[in-house]
Amino acid sequence: MDKRLYLPVIVLFFCIASPSFSQEVYIGPKLGFSVHKARFNFPEQEEFFDQKVRVGYQIGGAFDKPLKNIFHFYTELYFSQKGKKTIIVENGLVNQSKYFFIEAPILLRLQFEGGAAEAGTYNFHFDIGPTLSYWLGGKGTVGLEGFKPYKIVFDKDSADVASDELVIYGANRLQWGLNFGFGIEYPIIKNQSIFVDLRIVFGNSDLIDSSGSSEFDLFGYDDDLHVRFTQVVLSVSYMFTYDWGGRLKGKSTIKNRPTR
Repeated sequence: MDKRLYLPVIVLFFCIASPSFSQEVYIGPKLGFSVHKARFNFPEQEEFFDQKVRVGYQIGGAFDKPLKNIFHFYTELYFSQKGKKTIIVENGLVNQSKYFFIEAPILLRLQFEGGAAEAGTYNFHFDIGPTLSYWLGGKGTVGLEGFKPYKIVFDKDSADVASDELVIYGANRLQWGLNFGFGIEYPIIKNQSIFVDLRIVFGNSDLIDSSGSSEFDLFGYDDDLHVRFTQVVLSVSYMFTYDWGGRLKGKSTIKNRPTR
C-alpha cells in the first residue's frame, strides 16, 4: 500500500474502534452527483488536448460517529462514475470515457447547532479529509464522425488485445484525493435525518504512473491518462440514528419492525 494511505486507514480504525467516544452513530444510504473535469499533470498538454466538463454520480452508504464536542468522524462507501471528454485540437478526434470506482472518503466533521426544527434540532457541518479510490475499469467511445465503442482493460498482453479494447499499462488503480465541504443535517422524524452536502474534491493521483501508457488498435490513438479529477459534488443521505453500544446488548434506537 502507498505509505501516504497509512494515516487515513489508522484514523478510520481508531475512530470506529475507540470505546471512549459517543456510542450513538448515524447510518444510511447516500446518492450524489458530480460535475468534474480531468486536468493534466503536464500543463503543456493543454495545447494538444481540449478537456470538457463532465457529469457523474455516486451511490452507496454513509456513516457518522460523534467523537467529542463539535467533532465527528464521517465516512462513506460508494460506487462512482467519473469520466472525461477529450478532443484532439489538431484533427478533432473525440474520446469520451467513463471510469468506474469504489470510493471511501474519511473525513473529520465539525458540527454546529443551527436551530429548532419540528422534529428536533438542525445542524450545520464542515468537512475535511482524504478520499481513497479503487479504479474498477471503464468504457468509452472514440472517433471523428462514426464513433467506435471500447472497454478498458489493464495490463493485457498486446497479442491478446481485442479491437474493442483500450489497454492501459501502469494504471494507478489505488488513488486518493482531498475533500473540503459543508452541509446541513435536518431531522425529518425522531432518529431520522436528511444530510445534504456540497464538496470540492481535488484528485491527487494521476490515472497512470509516470511511465504508464495506453494502446488502442484504431486511429493510432494513444489516450493521454496523465490526468487527475477536480470535482464539485452534491449529495443527499437519509440517515438513521443507531445505538452503537446497545447493539451488543440487543438494543437500538431503531424500532424493531413487527413480524407478519
